[in-house]
Amino acid sequence: MAETIRDCAVRVFEMPLKRPFVTSLGRKTHTVNAGVTLRLSGGASGYGEASTSLASAHLKPERLRASLESLGRWAKGRDADQYRAVIEGAWKKDLPSPAAAAFECALLDAVAASSGLSLTRWFGGKLDRLETDITLSAWEDPSMTRDAAREAAREGFRIFKIKVGGDLKVNLARVRAARSARPKAPLILDGNQGMTPASALHLVEACLKEGADVRLLEQPLLKADIAKMPALTRRCPVPIALDESCQTPQDAVLIVEAKAATAINIKIAKSGLLRSLDIAAVARAAGLKLMIGCMTETGAGLSASVHFALGTGFFEFVDLDSDHLLSGPQKRRDWERTGPELRLSCRT
Repeated sequence: MAETIRDCAVRVFEMPLKRPFVTSLGRKTHTVNAGVTLRLSGGASGYGEASTSLASAHLKPERLRASLESLGRWAKGRDADQYRAVIEGAWKKDLPSPAAAAFECALLDAVAASSGLSLTRWFGGKLDRLETDITLSAWEDPSMTRDAAREAAREGFRIFKIKVGGDLKVNLARVRAARSARPKAPLILDGNQGMTPASALHLVEACLKEGADVRLLEQPLLKADIAKMPALTRRCPVPIALDESCQTPQDAVLIVEAKAATAINIKIAKSGLLRSLDIAAVARAAGLKLMIGCMTETGAGLSASVHFALGTGFFEFVDLDSDHLLSGPQKRRDWERTGPELRLSCRT
């Protein structure tokens, strides 16, 4: 007997951050997220989470709640075995992408559970553990970066992702502060759309000259500045990943055709699971590297991304640290964290 979607519950909640989260796009001290739980007629349930963000400041929590509740009403009674059609229908409703992505994560989580599988196994079961970086925000005071980096190093984090902007002197002070905790740490520099081609190149070259192990430069320019990216990508001595510029498979095709980057950062929170598979297929076919990132999801909200990365094994760069940036214990679903290590823990 086919299972149907029985009901949907949506909850909006606020979580404080351990430290202010600062990028070139702004600053926040807490996150407000909307969680959605879908239950199937056979009893299985699944969870997804939409997180507010600096990159999409116009998406207010109540809009996410209303969108998820609307999707829940629309989906009630639909055949969960036809999950692809349901997911396509949800995305066609032209609701905010974080809401559609959260709904999709909840549905596929429930469908996998009804089959007795974790999402890791659902997506192939390639890995049983990952190592993530830790994000160091664009704090003005280098001592905040130093202290956060030392704390992360004590907890076992070996890779630092550092938020940077357009000011070379400030950026270098931040990088030096991070490296004081772990001088040989691989680094990802994340511009969050706040740089120019010249400032991006100057920063990377200056860091390399000082002996920093820069592995990747992420989204240095505005997301719409694809036309400026090919020249920067050719000149940059390290790979460049695009994040905000890539939300759909069509975006990935444009990036590949323009030779605008050497890597793509996939975020389940903005693209959903099935679209992310398509983005990965485009990138892999073109020989681009892949990164997986997150917003400010809780441990439960991060679950879909962790399982996707474990299941596919696609990702050279892993940035799944959002639960670690939040204050207080984080509930997780079917995975566990030991410092930077993310591991499948049950329901295999």
